[in-house]
Amino acid sequence: MKVYYLDNINEFSINISNLSLVLGLFDGIHIGHAQLISFARSNTPNKSLGLLTFDRTLKDNEGVLINEYDKEKRFEELGVDHLFIIKADDEFKKTPYEKFVDCLINNFHPKKIFCGPDFRYGYLAKGDVDYLKMRFSSVYVLDFIKDFNENKIASSTIKKLIRDGEVKEANIFLGRPYKIRGKVIHGKENGRKIGFKTANILPEVEYVMPKRGVYFTKTEVDGVLYNSITNIGIHPSISPLKQILIETHIFDFDFDIYDENISVYFYEFERDEKTFASLDELKEQINLDKSNAKKYFR
Repeated sequence: MKVYYLDNINEFSINISNLSLVLGLFDGIHIGHAQLISFARSNTPNKSLGLLTFDRTLKDNEGVLINEYDKEKRFEELGVDHLFIIKADDEFKKTPYEKFVDCLINNFHPKKIFCGPDFRYGYLAKGDVDYLKMRFSSVYVLDFIKDFNENKIASSTIKKLIRDGEVKEANIFLGRPYKIRGKVIHGKENGRKIGFKTANILPEVEYVMPKRGVYFTKTEVDGVLYNSITNIGIHPSISPLKQILIETHIFDFDFDIYDENISVYFYEFERDEKTFASLDELKEQINLDKSNAKKYFR
């Protein structure tokens, strides 16, 4: 897959034979996004599928579901040949919707365009699918995938599920386990003091943060997946913190990974974070959490 970073789409021109363009933000690349891209892939000759997206949300950001590296990797897995990433700065946001469509037609020379029914573009998001279809004859609009209640599956819904701790449900709509990647940093080593070493993680981007509590997770270190339990919170029973911390206890693992980047995959919410009356009570609960996690992954 070839990646193009576009600082100014008005000054960009490309001539790719039989180019199809998929349009959208694809902020989470959930199952609805994947279906749209797969549909475009099946209706496009090899080496001719392009995807036009933006380097940031055009609305207020509530955290991200996937980092840029993993997003590009996922696009490639779905069969995208040419990835066009627009720099969505303040100047771009002022682009009239008519001019945006002019750029699509005159600078990319697509044979087909694919998008969802809610695709919006141009200044104040005034451009819609109806105007795009009026200007271009070969626009294919794929309807939403809906949940069990006939509601559209949307990134905003998935973000709310994660913030509510409902990661199992969020994973269904994402089509994969929710993942947070970051660097292992030094902490107060409270886990070591009670016999449970943990890796404290500084997220590399502003991910959507699951609610405070303990989760069944898998942790990836150097390409190897290990079963783990992960706590998100301020560990109130031992030296309460002022800021929320992500700390994961990796099973059957005893290596120094400070300053390394690792990934945590969230599978199931186990329990809320709580304050324990003693360290012995805390140890007993962590042992129970580990036992439950091992049963879950077995």
